[in-house]
Amino acid sequence: MEKKVKTIWKQYFKSFSKSMKDTSFRRGVERGTNNYEIGIVEIMKKYPESPQLAHEVRLIKERSIAANKELVKEAKENFEKKGATVYLAKDAEDARRIFKEIIGENKLVVKSKSMTSEEIKLREFLREQNNEVWETDLGEFIIQLLGDRPMHIVSPSLHIPREKVAEIFTKFFKRKFNPDDVHEMVLAARNFLREKYYQADFGIIGANAVAAKDGISISLHNEGNIRFGSILQKNLIIFTGIEKIVPTFEDAMRTVFINARYSKYKIAGYYDIIGSSFDFQSRNIYLILLDNGRSKMIADPTFKEASYCLRCGACMYVCPPFKVIAGKYGGSTYVGGIGAIWTWFVEGEDAAIPALYTCMNDGSCKIHCPVDIDIPNMILKLKEKVTSE
Repeated sequence: MEKKVKTIWKQYFKSFSKSMKDTSFRRGVERGTNNYEIGIVEIMKKYPESPQLAHEVRLIKERSIAANKELVKEAKENFEKKGATVYLAKDAEDARRIFKEIIGENKLVVKSKSMTSEEIKLREFLREQNNEVWETDLGEFIIQLLGDRPMHIVSPSLHIPREKVAEIFTKFFKRKFNPDDVHEMVLAARNFLREKYYQADFGIIGANAVAAKDGISISLHNEGNIRFGSILQKNLIIFTGIEKIVPTFEDAMRTVFINARYSKYKIAGYYDIIGSSFDFQSRNIYLILLDNGRSKMIADPTFKEASYCLRCGACMYVCPPFKVIAGKYGGSTYVGGIGAIWTWFVEGEDAAIPALYTCMNDGSCKIHCPVDIDIPNMILKLKEKVTSE
């Protein structure tokens, strides 16, 4: 055990030390975090009612998590009544087995940005099964071409400045790109992915909220890629965690709206709703609900609050260590302070330890969290567990 922890520490320290010396990395992170802090101030000035609406969502999450077992059962029943095939995956290995059962081999798959899929290393797994898989979110597409991993929960390529993107695209598309012509780079990615949408055998999307009573999934996005990936595909897989389930459609819409607001979108470009009878009758829809440590988190009175997380990323943008090393602070999937807590439950204690001791406990994360998650206190509690063991 001690040897394993030392190895994790060594790799972790080496990774973030390298990032601190990488001027391109630091430039991207600085631009991203500064842009957020300026933008969120403007949004809160224009929409002063936001904190009150966020408090209402906190109450929705409290009720939902308290009734999670019942809501999982209700969601399964109502999605199946509409014609969906529903799976409950107990862990990452089980989820990958289900994906293999549904997709098989030698298929073309287009997928949207999903931290739940990152959690089980889905793209890598599907490619091991000889499938062609493409990320359709622009940030994730850049990450895929670079062979990197997301450095932020909403802005995965936060650490990659446009100058670096131009280099990556020049190499991939085999033509020169001007780093100041962002539109040209976006157009190149769009044209490449557009062809993949029409050829794909499967589409995979996540869900920002699932309404149990109504059998509805809602996805939030700003690029239109999820709409292409979900509408055009004869076979659609919705993959999300059990903590995303709320009782009603109204609860789901409120939750997703506040997610968008605190992600720094005045109003997000797209709220895609999968739930009409036509959706389920005209194609094959699969819903995979992942546990992978979530039930354990929810059952623990000290840490269940972490399951209220909306994945808006607000806490990360204002975190002192994150402003320096971005997603190098945290676990391999979930980053920042909230990521340290999630890593403890979904990856294991050893993987979370370095992140726990990177946290400065300054409290900025709690102040900016729309649902008031007490991240600093939970990190202190986890440190107590480490030292007591």
